[in-house]
Amino acid sequence: MLTLAIAGLRLRWASFVGSFVALAFGVALLATSILVIAATASVPDQGRQRFSEAPVLVTANLSVDYPTARGELEATQVATQPGLPAPLIAAVAGTGRTVEDRTFYAQLADGPRTQVGRAWSAAALGGYRLSAGTAPAADDQIVIGGGSPEQVGRRVRFVTADGPHTATVSGVTEAEAFEHAVFFTDAQAARFCPAVGVLAAFGSAEDVRRVVDAAGGEKVARVLTGADRRQTDPHYIEVSHRLEDVQTPLGLSAAVSSGTAVFVVGGTFALSIAQRRRELALLRLVGATRRQMRALVHREALVVGLLASAAGCALGAAGVAPAARWLVDHDMVPADFTVPVTWWGLLIAAVTGLLTAMGGVVLSSLKAGLVRPAEALVEADAEHRSPLVLAFRWVTGLLVLGTSTAAVWIVAHYWPDAPANAADSLALLLGVVAGCVLLASVLAGPVVRLLTLLPACAARLRGLPAEEGGGTVWATARQSALTAFRRTAATATPVVLIVSFAGCLLGSIDTVNRSQVSETRSRLAAADFVVTPAGTPGLSRAVVDRVGAVPGVRAVAVTPTALMAGVDDGEALVPFRAATADPAALAEVDRLPLVAGSLADLRPGSVVLSRTWPGSPRVGDQVPVLLADGTPRTLRVAALLGTGAETTQAWVTAPEAVTSGITGPALAQQIDVRLLPGTDPRQASNALRAAVDGLGARLATPEEVWSSSADATEKEAWNALLMILGLTICYAAVALANSLVMTVTDRRREFALMRLAGATRTQVLRTVAVETLLSVAAGTVLGVIGTLISVGGSWSTLTDLVGPTPAVIPWTVMATLAGGCAAIALLAALLPTTLALRPREGQPITLEAA
Repeated sequence: MLTLAIAGLRLRWASFVGSFVALAFGVALLATSILVIAATASVPDQGRQRFSEAPVLVTANLSVDYPTARGELEATQVATQPGLPAPLIAAVAGTGRTVEDRTFYAQLADGPRTQVGRAWSAAALGGYRLSAGTAPAADDQIVIGGGSPEQVGRRVRFVTADGPHTATVSGVTEAEAFEHAVFFTDAQAARFCPAVGVLAAFGSAEDVRRVVDAAGGEKVARVLTGADRRQTDPHYIEVSHRLEDVQTPLGLSAAVSSGTAVFVVGGTFALSIAQRRRELALLRLVGATRRQMRALVHREALVVGLLASAAGCALGAAGVAPAARWLVDHDMVPADFTVPVTWWGLLIAAVTGLLTAMGGVVLSSLKAGLVRPAEALVEADAEHRSPLVLAFRWVTGLLVLGTSTAAVWIVAHYWPDAPANAADSLALLLGVVAGCVLLASVLAGPVVRLLTLLPACAARLRGLPAEEGGGTVWATARQSALTAFRRTAATATPVVLIVSFAGCLLGSIDTVNRSQVSETRSRLAAADFVVTPAGTPGLSRAVVDRVGAVPGVRAVAVTPTALMAGVDDGEALVPFRAATADPAALAEVDRLPLVAGSLADLRPGSVVLSRTWPGSPRVGDQVPVLLADGTPRTLRVAALLGTGAETTQAWVTAPEAVTSGITGPALAQQIDVRLLPGTDPRQASNALRAAVDGLGARLATPEEVWSSSADATEKEAWNALLMILGLTICYAAVALANSLVMTVTDRRREFALMRLAGATRTQVLRTVAVETLLSVAAGTVLGVIGTLISVGGSWSTLTDLVGPTPAVIPWTVMATLAGGCAAIALLAALLPTTLALRPREGQPITLEAA
C-alpha cells in the first residue's frame, strides 16, 4: 500500500500541493512559536542590574493565609507591599553590614517616565560610579544617573509624589541600561519613602535566612541569592511581564493555525477522495478491501506529513530571526531579544505536523472505505449527495453553531463579565466560527440560490424561465454552482473561515474596546475638563491641591488602590482594581454607571462594587474583603456598578484605601473637573492650565480623553490580533486556491463540451469567473452571519453592563478580505481554465470516447 500511495502522490501531485504547503507553513509557524515561547520562558541575562553587587537580598513579601473552600490555607501575596518591618531590618543588621533600598517616584523636569528616586548608599549595589562631581552631602543635593558633567553644580527641578522640588546636582554617573535613577541622601530618601522594599545583606546567607525564618519566613520576606536576586530588579520584572504577554497570543496563534491546517488537510483529502471515487472503486473491483482503502489514504497522508514536516521545520528554523525582529520592531520584547534554535522544539513541531496530517484525513479515510466496487460505473461523472453525509453535516454544524450561540447568550446573562474580557470573548467566538465553517458545505447552495434570486425574478417578469435570468453565462454559472455542490462548498468554506474569523475576532475585540470608551464617556458626561498625566506615571499631590484650589471648579481626584476577594467559590484570593475619591465630589462631578444604590451612601465602612463582583452581592450586603495591604475588613455594599473586569470594580473611601507601599505614596490617576454655575469657561481653563504647568500634567477635554482611550485600547490589541489572525487567513487562502486548482483541472471534458456547444473561450472563462464569484459571495454571506451572531452577543452583554455602546462590525476589513478571496479565487480558477482550453476543440471528448 505504501508503494501504491507514493505512486498515487506522484501521479496526482497537484491535488496534494495545497495540503503540503498548508501543513509545511503550519509546522513552520508552530516551530517558530515553540522556539519563541521557549525563548520567552526565561529572561536573558541582563548583565549588571540594580543589586548585582549585593550577595544576599531580603525583599518584602507580605502574604496572608486565605482559607480556601477545600479547607486549605493558601498563602497569597498582598497587592500593596508595606515594606520590611523595622524589627526584621534590625535583626538582619545583626548578621553583618546591610544597605536599605528605598525606591520611589522622582522625575526630573525633562526626565523619562520611568525615572525613580533612590538613596545614594544603594547606588553601589548596582555598580554605579561617579563620572563627575561628588556624592550628595546635603538634603538639597542629588546625583543624576546617566547625567552629563555639565549638569554638576546646576539647580534642577524635579517632581515627587508630594509635588515639585529643586536641588543642586552634586554629581553624575555613567548611564545604566537597567534604570533611570536620581540619587538622594539617605535621610532625604527616607522622608520621600519611609518603607524599605529591599535590604541588601553582606553577612552569611544562612544567618540571614535564620533571622527571616524567625520573623515569619516567606510570609513576611524572601531571601534571595545568586541568580534569584534579579527577581527584585524592576527592569527584570518589566522584561519578564513583556515576555509573558507575548506567550498568550503566540500560543493562540499556533493553536488556531494548527487547527486551520487540520481543516485544510482534511478538506483537501476529502476533495481528493471525491474526485477519485471511480479510481478507488476500480481498486475495490479488483479486490481491495475497505481496510486497504483506509490504509491507502493514511499512507498518503503519512508521506505528505513527513515531507511537509521536514520542510516546515526548515522554514521554522529560518523564521525565528524575522519573528524576533518583528516582535522587537513592535516594541513587544526588549531590543536584545534573541531566539535560539533547539532540536526539541523542531521535533515537537514535526511530530505535531505529522499528527495533524493523520488527524486531518480520518473522515476522508472513512469515506474511501465506503466506496463500493459498483461506483466504478455508476458514479463516473455525476455528483450525488449522500443522505447520511448530508444529515451528519447538518447535525454537527447546527449542534456546534447552536451550542456556541446559546453559550454566547447564556454567558451574557449569567456571566456578563466574560464578554467584557478579550481573552474570554475569543473562546466564545471560535465556536461560532467553527459552526459556520461546518455548515458552509450544506448552506452554500441555498445561499447561491438566494443571491441569484433577483435575476431569476426579473426573468420571470419578462416571461422567461428563471434559469435564463442574467443571460446564458449567468444561467450556466448558476446551474454549475448549484449542481457541483462539492466544488461550491470547497470554494465557499475557506471564505467563510476567513471572513467569519476576522469579523468575529476584530468585531468582538473592537466592541469590547468601544464599550470601555463608552463607559469613560458616560462617566465624564458631566465633567468639563480632565487633568491627566503628561509623560509621568501619575499626578502628584501638588497637582491635586492646585487644581482643587482653582476658584469656580469642583474637582475629584481618582487614586488607584486594590481590594482582594475570593473567587471561584472561594478557591483563590485575587486582587481587583479599585479606586478612592471624595464621595461628595465623585457624586457631583462623575457619572458612574450605577445600577442599584446611591453614591450618597458611600462612607467609611462601605464600598461601591461592580455587579460582577464574586458572589453577586446586593445593596446592603456585608462583603468580606482584604484591603491592599492584607487587612481584613467587612464592608457594606452602598451601590452596584455596571462595569467589567477591564475597568475599576470597586470604589472606597480614604480609610479603606491603601495607597502607599514600598514605592512611596500612590499617584492620582486623573482629576475630573466640573465648572460651577456662573464660572467663565475660558478663565477657568486658563487658571487650570497655569495650575498644572510644569508638574507633569495636562489639561484635556472629555472628548480628548475618549479619543486617547480608544487609540490606546486599539493599539494594545492590534499586535496580538495580527499574530492570531494573520497566518490563519493565509492558510485559508491556500485552501481556497488549492481547492479551485484541483477542481478546475478535472473539468477539461466539461469545458470541451461547452466549446462544442458553441461557447467561445471568453464565455467559458466568464462562466467560470461568475461561478467562482458566486461561491465566494456565498461564503462571505455566511461569514457575515457568523460575525453578526458573535458580535451581537458581546454587544448585548456590554450594553447591559455599561449602557448604550456601539456594536463594531469591521465591514471594511471583511470587505477587503472578501475582495482578496475573490482575487485569489479568480486567479486560481481562470489560470487553469485558460490552460485547459489550449488543446484543440473536441480533443478531450474524442480521446475519452476512443
